[in-house]
Amino acid sequence: MILRADWVLPVAQNPIKEGEVVVQNGTIVDVRRRSGIRGGTDVLELGEAVILPGLVNTHTHLELTAFRGVLEDLPFFAWIRKLVRLKELLTEQEFRDSALWGALEACASGTTTLADTTDTGAALYAMLQVGLRGRVYQEVFAVEPDSDAAAVLRQLEDRLQWLQRAARGSAVEIGVAPHTLYTLRPAVLYALRHYTREHGYPVCIHAAESRAEVDLLTEGKGEIAQMYADRGIPWQTPHAHPIQILQQDGWLDEKTLLVHCVHTDSHHADWFASTQTAVAHCPQSNAKLYNGVAPLDGWLSQGVRVGLGTDSVVSNNTLDMFLEMRCALMLQRGRQADGSYLTARKALELATAGGARALGMKERIGTLEPGKQADICVLSLDKLRHFPVHDACAAVVFSASGADVVLTMVGGRIVYQRGEFPYLREPVANLRERLRRTVRRVRDVLRTDESG
Repeated sequence: MILRADWVLPVAQNPIKEGEVVVQNGTIVDVRRRSGIRGGTDVLELGEAVILPGLVNTHTHLELTAFRGVLEDLPFFAWIRKLVRLKELLTEQEFRDSALWGALEACASGTTTLADTTDTGAALYAMLQVGLRGRVYQEVFAVEPDSDAAAVLRQLEDRLQWLQRAARGSAVEIGVAPHTLYTLRPAVLYALRHYTREHGYPVCIHAAESRAEVDLLTEGKGEIAQMYADRGIPWQTPHAHPIQILQQDGWLDEKTLLVHCVHTDSHHADWFASTQTAVAHCPQSNAKLYNGVAPLDGWLSQGVRVGLGTDSVVSNNTLDMFLEMRCALMLQRGRQADGSYLTARKALELATAGGARALGMKERIGTLEPGKQADICVLSLDKLRHFPVHDACAAVVFSASGADVVLTMVGGRIVYQRGEFPYLREPVANLRERLRRTVRRVRDVLRTDESG
């Protein structure tokens, strides 16, 4: 198969005007200027469009998609407390429907690889149905003082065995997500550290996301501390920054992905770089929940492995990685008043090759190069707001959105094309109707809670 368009953005090399990408047996075999080969059944003439690597979203929670727009205009701590209540409302099937809708949204907006943190396992079901690549991290919580590490590990192992069986033969890997330092007892964290390293699981941890988290761990004060006191949950303050704790306890290494890291400094970035710890940068979620602007500039200048993530649609409202690129770039330029180091091309690199590096997948995906998997996104440039195109990278980052995507390919298979999902087992309309019923029921419960 040959894909041709006005522009090809390989990321690994300069943009190609009037280019094409040649795919054979699911692998890219050539990226070049348009050849003289005539069109046919194996040639896709995409015209006024840009071909780029499939986008890599390094942090999502697909199972929460049904809650889009429910928790608005709330600061982080109030938001997360209400989210805990929301998660109690869905059945297993409803979580699956919710995750599947999120996977369709991601796929239709050009994302080919997802790193999803899941409590229920629904994300794996969704990614397999749609045909996406990625990694599913099984989330672990153990906040109660009587949490038994051995029991937590037994339960985790049961979940992981189920996930491994379901993912066998697919393009989805399995990992473990100790939720945060403040939602897991120290003994459980210690056991998880040894278990994940013994079995070779990649790890994902939310860290230094909010000021409330840092206040709790460094001083034993703040909103989270007050909540624990109100619930009668004893808390022993470690009097250390969350990143310092992770470093001391041996979590920082090439198999760990830290999410957010808003409240970190250059000293922490040194640790990330020296240990090859990766960071999932979620600029829109960080800003929306009043958590601040993470020091992306410092991470990049110090050589940290960084990828972009949207987080869930409860804290972002979309899974659109084009908007995430733009937000990442704009916030850093506004923060530093110097955007010379963060260009449109660098923002695109963060959403593709950067994410691949962060997930340890750079040998397979992230750029358009011979020998790599044919994970490809095609973006139409035929809208009024795109023309004229002088710089294809600038057009992608500054004027495009996920709605402009016309084709998504994973491993040489077209998984989305102009509104159609070839591997979906049911009509999208059926899924939408089930989700409508779920949303109505959730609204009724919330209305009752508020009136009660």
